Amino acid sequence: MAGLLDSRRWELLGGDPSSERAIVEACGVVPIVARTLVSRGIRDVEEARLFLSPSIERDWLDPLLIPGMSEVADRVQAAIEGGETIAVFGDFDVDGMSATCLLTLGARRLGGHVLPFIPDRFKEGYGLSRTSLERMLSGDRPDLIVTVDNGISARVEVDWLLSQGIDVVVTDHHEPAELVPEGVAVTDPKLESDCPSRELAGAGVALKLLQVLGRRLGQPELWRRYTEIATLGTISDMMLLKGENRALVADGISRMRTTDRPGIVELAATARTDLSRISSDSLPFSLIPRLNAAGRMGQTKVAFDLLMADDPLEARTLALRLEEINTSRRETESSLAAEALAQVESDYHGERVIVVAGKGWHEGVKGIVASRVTSRYHVPSLLFSIAEDGIARGSGRSVGTVDLFKAVESCSDLLVRFGGHSGAVGVTCEADKLDALRERLSEVMDELPQEQFESRGEVDALVSLSEMTVDNLDALDALQPFGQANKKPLFAACGVSMKNRGKVGVAGNHLRFVATDGQGSVAAIMFRVPQIDRAAACDEVVDLVFEPVNESWQGRIKPKLMVKDIIYREEAPVEAAVSSLTEQIFARAQEYLAASADVLGCGPVALACGATLVADGSSTSLRDAALCANASGPQHAATALPGSLPPAVDRRANTPSGLSYEQLTDELRRRMIGSSALLPAQSETLARLACGRSCLCVMATGRGKSLIFHIHAAREAIAHGRASVFVYPLRALVADQAFHLGAVLGELGLDVRVLTGETPHEGREEAFSALASGKVSVLLTTPEFLAIHVDRFAVSGRIGFVVIDEAHHGDVTSARARDAYAGLPRVLDALGNPTALAVTATADSAAARQIATLLSIDEDDVIVDASVRENLHLIDLRESRDRSVALVSIVATGEKTVIYVNSRERSLGLARMLRKGVPDLGHRISFYNAGMPRELRGRVEDAFREGLLTTIVSTSAFGEGVNLPDVRNVVLYHMPFDAVEFNQMSGRAGRDGEDAAVWLLFGSRDAHINERVLASAAPQREIMAQLYVSIRDLCGDAGQTVADDSDIVARAHAAGSPWDFDEREVASAIATFSELGFIQVDGYGLSRRITMAVRPQHSSLERSSRYLAGLSQVDDFRTFRDWVLSSSQEELLERINRPMVPDFGTVVDRNGGLT
Repeated sequence: MAGLLDSRRWELLGGDPSSERAIVEACGVVPIVARTLVSRGIRDVEEARLFLSPSIERDWLDPLLIPGMSEVADRVQAAIEGGETIAVFGDFDVDGMSATCLLTLGARRLGGHVLPFIPDRFKEGYGLSRTSLERMLSGDRPDLIVTVDNGISARVEVDWLLSQGIDVVVTDHHEPAELVPEGVAVTDPKLESDCPSRELAGAGVALKLLQVLGRRLGQPELWRRYTEIATLGTISDMMLLKGENRALVADGISRMRTTDRPGIVELAATARTDLSRISSDSLPFSLIPRLNAAGRMGQTKVAFDLLMADDPLEARTLALRLEEINTSRRETESSLAAEALAQVESDYHGERVIVVAGKGWHEGVKGIVASRVTSRYHVPSLLFSIAEDGIARGSGRSVGTVDLFKAVESCSDLLVRFGGHSGAVGVTCEADKLDALRERLSEVMDELPQEQFESRGEVDALVSLSEMTVDNLDALDALQPFGQANKKPLFAACGVSMKNRGKVGVAGNHLRFVATDGQGSVAAIMFRVPQIDRAAACDEVVDLVFEPVNESWQGRIKPKLMVKDIIYREEAPVEAAVSSLTEQIFARAQEYLAASADVLGCGPVALACGATLVADGSSTSLRDAALCANASGPQHAATALPGSLPPAVDRRANTPSGLSYEQLTDELRRRMIGSSALLPAQSETLARLACGRSCLCVMATGRGKSLIFHIHAAREAIAHGRASVFVYPLRALVADQAFHLGAVLGELGLDVRVLTGETPHEGREEAFSALASGKVSVLLTTPEFLAIHVDRFAVSGRIGFVVIDEAHHGDVTSARARDAYAGLPRVLDALGNPTALAVTATADSAAARQIATLLSIDEDDVIVDASVRENLHLIDLRESRDRSVALVSIVATGEKTVIYVNSRERSLGLARMLRKGVPDLGHRISFYNAGMPRELRGRVEDAFREGLLTTIVSTSAFGEGVNLPDVRNVVLYHMPFDAVEFNQMSGRAGRDGEDAAVWLLFGSRDAHINERVLASAAPQREIMAQLYVSIRDLCGDAGQTVADDSDIVARAHAAGSPWDFDEREVASAIATFSELGFIQVDGYGLSRRITMAVRPQHSSLERSSRYLAGLSQVDDFRTFRDWVLSSSQEELLERINRPMVPDFGTVVDRNGGLT
């Protein structure tokens, strides 16, 4: 799949849902905060608690853990107590200035005579240079020099100072080299590899020294007054915000928000920064750049004096001056950047390194400009300033994982000096060697693999845009302070549609849009967009990487996405087999929509396995057939009567033989579910059925209730030659089960037949005859058909097992009770009281007792599996205004997804829309419906199971009886027709136990479609009467007609019928009249012939099991419609992820124990 997950620019950090849930529960944070913590490696609850509550009291370590700290403190303490003059020697960057400031102010409060000193960047350079020291000594000569943020490599300079009679102590945080001063006290956390304070900035080390001094000199809390100053240095030097640095910055930010320190207050005022809302991630864009500007422009004293100021008026003057310097810095930087980029554009020809130089280029900003060049061209860049003496001094910045320091080191013979690290270097060489340096570096870079040049940012987590709320974004502040090792979170959303796109900005190179994934819509903007025209014209879904912020505008706060990258979903190459399959399907799509009755499975169905399944006239569903009734050509299967039935194929060679009953059970398990073990409730129920004990089994949808009766029916047929009857509440459910059950049992040499009110007369006779002769092993039917025709079932004497699926329909005390269920005791008695099994996911105590009474089930044989499918999640988008947007976003994940719709036409239309909207997955998206040939449907199922297809848009039958454990998303795009269908479709998600989602995209508008379809299953009496008259008239004196359904509709309307109906009602009427003996139907499709009965007996419509089932479907749907539109998300989830269980029976726990 193209997109974020295949992007070389971004790495998605790993998650752990169980750890996330534990942190949410234990720490009281919102899920997005927990997800971010886990992605950053914080997975333990206690570790998360500590991270979320940084405490300087708890996390700030003992200063004496730093090697040399005690010795340094000894000498400085002695100087303070002895009244010696102390010089604090710092650096011109913010860390150095901060360290100098806090140690100077703190030591003075302890009684010391302290003088601060900052070297001049351009005239004196970094550290204890002889020039800077000579300037210092020309003034108030110190007795002791204390270095901060420098000195660890100044052995030569320290020796010289000692020779001048001036003592020195060194505090630093840089890596020590070979020139560590000797003979003086030195403290640096990096002197020992296992020092726990190794990540401190120079200001942090100075603060530790002040802490020790204060503790010794009677002011143990003095150091806490300067944490905001140390914070400036820590953030500016980009130190890792872990452990004590995190605690220090958290404390410093808190102090800074209420500080009355004049320098910081006035600096914030000139920077237009609200100190009360300052944060660690805003400092690098507000106060710190201004302080740094002074050093870059050679005027460090202005910034340092501002930090030291205790007079508000003086501070105001200095802050204004600093703002002028910063403005000058920006202008200088902009000018140099323009000049350097122009030179690069002229001279650069795709090399893997850029070396650019200019005479007199400003020393203070060349590093910043080098970074700009690297960002523009995505290769390492070195920018040199050539002085009048012919020496070029440069700054370099790397890209990706290229080790620029190592590359420069390989050119050391060309250089005067160099230093730095893998990502940034400082280089000095003679100007006339720059060309040679460029050529040598190019050779080095050409040897490196391309991957090293690719910068990969880290994305903390994939999110839904519905999570981007004001409250959630505020909650992310719990992760503060942000900085190195804890950057402000970057999130990604996949499958996003960019709506209301528009170019903005003077140059029109920024893109403003509304990002939506169907769950949420958020304003978004991306600055300096590459390929802006492509982005502005993009109608397909994209993946976005962004930093979310809460934006205030006109008194309102709204979330906004600051987009860092737009990742286009490029069409990806696919396997030839997949491409061939989907191209075939879509090329013949219209043919499948208008498929004839025999393609639909209207006549007898010869299964691929060789078994024969006699269909009830619609082996898919009433709904699918009804919705295609207006197709031209052959008529719907309900009117069909097969003239002859193909003989069943003998597959007894595949029947397990020579096995004990127990061995047979295990062999059937293996054949049906492979190596997977039976669940405890399945094993327990099968054991009791084997003893002839009738059972009620209550299990959640998707837990495998049907496997129980499939295995038992098969073993009874194989071991004892007994037949089984499976009773389903709806004809459509019978149809959904029939094909796949026939395939499974057919492989065992067992025949499956369907008998309902839609089964034509000849088909019924053949099925009952096959039952009597022992050819049929399983019959699928409805309660009404079984009740009406129980004697025909009983005469065979073979019925040994009866299953009542969705047995909660058997609660005859319900207001929606059906008479056929109340007659079950009579039915079972007529059948010889076979073993019965009732299964359901919904049976409270009252319903369970009623079911048990009807089927003579002992309370001890009520098996309850109370397991909850915790892996299922329900996403409630009912009544969504743009559900298609949500759909493309779901599909764009590339996870296995099944989308259920209520018509063939819609399955095709949505599949086409998705192929266009998600082009990278286009060849992995297919539709699936009853119009497709069975062989093709089998190929689609196989491709989906193997992961070659990722999305199926289907009518209701897809997934029934197919082993698809890893479906991650089930989408109910249209409203299901009843609670059973709702449960069954939803239950097909996540059967492997991994996290899965059920998406509800339907709304009240869908109910009208369903009502119209279902109404045709049981037309009102007046319409039935009108249709009977029309058929009789068309038959005329001959008593026969070959009129198709449209002819019958036309005849009725010509007779002045006031009712609105079409071919769907005709199909239902013909099936009902045939069942009642009013007409006889021969053939199907174009060869259908209708013959009127000569003297039909008077009969009520209620004698038709088909008509009764239609009425029940209408009633069931209305009840379901009201419930599914009004229930809460929690109620809906409970319906699909857990059973409703009674307070009695045998409860089987997760470990197989019985209670």
